[in-house]
Amino acid sequence: MLRTLISFRRLFLMLFMIANFSQSTQAQQTNPDDVYQLGGDSQRQDGVPQGVVTRHEWTSQIFAGTVREYHVYVPKQYDGTQPACLMVFQDGHAYLDENGQVRVSVVFDNLIHHGKMPVTIGLFINPGHNGGEIPESRWRANNRSFEYDTLSDQYARFVVQELLPHVVEEHKLKISSDPADRAICGMSSGGICAFTAAWEHPEWFGNVLSHIGSFTNIRGGHAYEAMIRKTEKKPIRVFLQDGENDLDNEHGNWWLANLQMEKALKFKGYDYKFVGGTGAHSGKHGGAIMPESLTWLWRDHVAGPEPVTEAQAEPVDAKTVYEEKSIAWTGAEYKDEEFRYRLMKPAAIEAEQKYPLVIFLHGAGERGTDNALQLLYLPTQMAQPRWREKFPCYVLAPQCRPDRKWLEVDWTSKTDPVSPDEPTAQLSTVMEMIERTIKEEQIDPDRIYLTGLSMGGFGSFDLASRRPEWFAAVAPICGAADPAKVVALKDIAIWAAHGDADTVVPVERSRSAVQHLTEAGGKPVYVELPGVGHNSWAPSYSDNDGLVPWMFRQRRTAASK
Repeated sequence: MLRTLISFRRLFLMLFMIANFSQSTQAQQTNPDDVYQLGGDSQRQDGVPQGVVTRHEWTSQIFAGTVREYHVYVPKQYDGTQPACLMVFQDGHAYLDENGQVRVSVVFDNLIHHGKMPVTIGLFINPGHNGGEIPESRWRANNRSFEYDTLSDQYARFVVQELLPHVVEEHKLKISSDPADRAICGMSSGGICAFTAAWEHPEWFGNVLSHIGSFTNIRGGHAYEAMIRKTEKKPIRVFLQDGENDLDNEHGNWWLANLQMEKALKFKGYDYKFVGGTGAHSGKHGGAIMPESLTWLWRDHVAGPEPVTEAQAEPVDAKTVYEEKSIAWTGAEYKDEEFRYRLMKPAAIEAEQKYPLVIFLHGAGERGTDNALQLLYLPTQMAQPRWREKFPCYVLAPQCRPDRKWLEVDWTSKTDPVSPDEPTAQLSTVMEMIERTIKEEQIDPDRIYLTGLSMGGFGSFDLASRRPEWFAAVAPICGAADPAKVVALKDIAIWAAHGDADTVVPVERSRSAVQHLTEAGGKPVYVELPGVGHNSWAPSYSDNDGLVPWMFRQRRTAASK
């Protein structure tokens, strides 16, 4: 009996050891990347228009003698009327493969269609190869490490000064030069390359997306965490992804290196996000979160998806959210005259928070004394939940008296207006309303915006020219400006829009204003809408990734104060 019991115990121990060994072996063989799967925004969806991808080759001068393959993605929604955003990808073949781990063109199609990211041109660049044919495995290009891992501005110059101008010319593209509208992305050595490009030239690239970035000592990249801490913060937004099972070799530990980068960015106060996981050195985790990564990176470039619930879709009556205000004003023919206006405040105001102020100057059709007509168009739009939640702000809506103008000129004239030395009485009251609002409300002085349509477009140019130090951005629609005075706005962000079929205010007026601003050294954004008549404000204000999101990204610069 005792012998039987001993045998049973031996058998039990043997089975227990075999089971443990089996479980250990199975754990060792499990791929840590298996937990990462592509979601719906990385799959083809019915009804989503597909962008066009074209393949090209390029022989570089900056990387002398190298030949490379690159692809250009143009979304279906791109029409060339306004500058598109740009996103550059290193190891473009890996990001573009529709059967691969990331599938960027599919993600772009879906996110742009659903209003989750702006219309964006994709430039997918493979590393250069010296001598002979390009290897079948694009990872084997022999200039890859030199181009990607070297801490210099050579790769950034190659993209911006050499390849991009050719792409723009060949494809007749209109791409924004604003670094906030440009992103650069890569994985592994391509990840550190993306960071290097923005680090060296933040005036070219304002957004970085790095997957399993090689911030290790391949060619000195381990120094970045110290450089970030000791260098003045740069205007770069950074998204980092890595996994705890990433590489660990003679160059360093990838996981620890990315953790160091995350801590350095946090210490310096960067706008950044780090997503860590359990993955290895592959694109699976980065691919699985690509839609969320892009949504975060471009979060201030879009108003966001249209409302889907019945409650959200019910229009808000602007009169219910705009408070009635008034000032007593003396000047010209008025003495202690009451001028009424409307003011919308942010839906929720935090005690220590400062908020943007938007001043809207209406057109001739909204003149009156009812203190209501001026709420048409942009003020009503900004009162809707989709816009009010996305862009919490104050909106000031004054009303011009009947038969008066913000600027007393002939709107239909075929020549540019000449502004009088003094503002009109109507515009003077607006200036007092602005000063009062700034004094009494929680206004961010670096985020005051002015926009207007038609008569209000004339008024916007005129008011901004008189007080340029007030404004971070000015957006006149189908307006006109005095060439001698508009040059005062050269250091201010300007977005001008006009329909080329406008029969009320000739389109030449906006063209002239933009030309004079540009000649003075300004960098205005000009959107001319083909086939659109006088109501160019409708498509301008409602554009998901256009004027309004652009306006809220602007900050008053030191030069404009």
